[in-house]
Amino acid sequence: MKKENKNIMKNIKILTIILLIVLVSMIGFFGIYKQNKNQMSNIVKDYSYAMDLNGARTLKLVLNSENSDEEKTEENYQKAKTIIEKRLKKLGVEEYKIALNSENGEMIIQMPENTSTDSIVSNLTTVGKFEIIDSETNEVLLDNNSIQSSSVLYNTTKSGTSVYLEIAFNKEGKSKLEEVSKTYVKSKNTTTSENNTSTENTTTEDTNSSEETNTTTSTEKKITMKIDDKEIMSTYFEEPITTGKIQLSVGSASTDTSTLNGYIQQAQNVATELDCGKLPVKYDLEKNQYILSNISKQDLTYIAIAIAVIAVIAIIILTIKYKSNGLLTGIAYIGFTALYLLLIRYTNVTISLESIFAIAIVLILNYIFTTILLANIKKTKEENTENVMNKSISETYKKFFNRIIPICIIVVTFCFVKWIPMSSFGMTAFWGIVMILIYNIVVTNSLMRIKNQ
Repeated sequence: MKKENKNIMKNIKILTIILLIVLVSMIGFFGIYKQNKNQMSNIVKDYSYAMDLNGARTLKLVLNSENSDEEKTEENYQKAKTIIEKRLKKLGVEEYKIALNSENGEMIIQMPENTSTDSIVSNLTTVGKFEIIDSETNEVLLDNNSIQSSSVLYNTTKSGTSVYLEIAFNKEGKSKLEEVSKTYVKSKNTTTSENNTSTENTTTEDTNSSEETNTTTSTEKKITMKIDDKEIMSTYFEEPITTGKIQLSVGSASTDTSTLNGYIQQAQNVATELDCGKLPVKYDLEKNQYILSNISKQDLTYIAIAIAVIAVIAIIILTIKYKSNGLLTGIAYIGFTALYLLLIRYTNVTISLESIFAIAIVLILNYIFTTILLANIKKTKEENTENVMNKSISETYKKFFNRIIPICIIVVTFCFVKWIPMSSFGMTAFWGIVMILIYNIVVTNSLMRIKNQ
């Protein structure tokens, strides 16, 4: 009876783990669908594809006719390209291509297509010219050369959240700002007027009467702040600024998320322009179109099917060679694949052709790990050794990870490379190796312990 009860409990535990694997596999391979506005939509996060798989937004920038002949130089074209690259990086575009024609200054830019692409495109042709001028004389008091950095700040009160653009000035700009804030400050002038009146008669004499009046008038010497010759505000300073920083309110306090996101986007766009510098030449956007990738979704489906067929054949081989142990590790292998694909989605790894290759390598490595584990279990059992599973698992991890140390070093190195094909390969493989380590401890080894206890 005790033996039968143990077998029943063992089978229940194994069945429970298998059901969990099936559930994870259904989510990982097919997703979770929920009704949304009369249609079924997958609520599981989609993959983030690179340009070689998802296509790209292609832009053509041409010189504006307002540029003078003196401005149309190769040096200015190269400087403009550098500034645009800085803007793309600051706006979070990790993958892009820029082709510059050094003779006429034209640029062809390619970047991934997503929800923020239109906003990014609008920031590429703005000059980013910053000026603080005298409102009356138009004298330039501060410009781009005075700026050190800019950032977006938030302040939450009972009335809502306010968004601010903070501009920090360099050493020279800080000194100029302090001088300007002392000059362009609200001041009060007090004037005093005195009237004396005297009246005399031949028979009577009135005393002199005097009347004194104090009047106060307010005068303001204002500055005007402009970006790309568009007036942002016209104001004066309440007091001298000694910190070298000014804060500009963007919009008004709000509790609405979409409104706040709009204010934040506006502030971030201006901060990007100010931080990256002013374009030495003006550009116009001549072409803005989305170009599909040469690799279609159908091609990706064929690749996925091919990998799935190979995996099924490999699992059948395990089952034939190692019987029930092979079948259980094969089921665990399917769960590993599904969970690995979910991890890639939620760690925001960019899927490229190189990362598909990395996925294939990870699946092969996990299969090798599984075969080493099964071989060690079989060998340890034949030797009639105690603590079969502990020794088998320990030996498997030592043997497997000692062999892949060079691969781990290469993968970690690739993770820090700024080139998308290499970094996507590195990040995909990195999370795969982490999954091999953790998943097999939690799932595969647990199944083998329960089965062979």
